[in-house]
This record gives sequence, C-alpha cells and structure tokens, in this order.
Amino acid sequence: MVIETKELALAREHPRGTERRRLLPYRDALNDAAAYAALAESDRDAIVRWVETRRRIKEEFGIDHDPANLADPLLPAERLRAHVLAGERAAAQRTDFVDPGGDLIAAVAELRKS
Repeated sequence: MVIETKELALAREHPRGTERRRLLPYRDALNDAAAYAALAESDRDAIVRWVETRRRIKEEFGIDHDPANLADPLLPAERLRAHVLAGERAAAQRTDFVDPGGDLIAAVAELRKS
C-alpha cells in the first residue's frame, strides 16, 4: 500500500469529508477493537490506509482533531492509530506487539506477518 501525493493533497484539502467517506462504513469497527478484528483484511487495509494518511497530514501539515472546534468531526490521529493497532493485535491474537511509531502501514505489515 502506497499513499500517493494526489491522495495526500485531497486529504489535506478536505480532511473532514474524506475521513467521513472513508470511515463511515466502519463506524462499529472504530468503536470496538473486536469488531475491527472481525473485519475482512481488505476492510482493515482501507482503515489502515486512511489512518496512515491522517498521520502524514498531521505530521506534514499540522492537520488533526481540534478540541476547540466543536463542529470538527475529525477523530484524533493518535486515538485512531491506537485503536487500529489494538484491533490488529486482536486479529493476530497477539498482545506483545509494541507500536514502533512512524509508518502505520509498515507497522501493521510487521504485526500481521509474525
């Protein structure tokens, strides 16, 4: 999975709408790690891809959840990451995996292969 420049630009320009389109079908899975773990790997890949996109736009452009903006529907990037890794640990039946930080796609690939 490679996140292209065009995809990053769209996410940066329209983060709230893009997040809503990408994650709304997975609302239950984003509220429950067991529900996330039960998703097909292709669905989990779609979530991982978006969460890595969010990490990158936060890191590169400073775009993230704004607690002062009550109308801001963006989920905090760190909370999304922690939830995805909890769900991936559950899917892999592993409790020993420690988040290495950085690229989430690489971290999930490492978790899944072991």
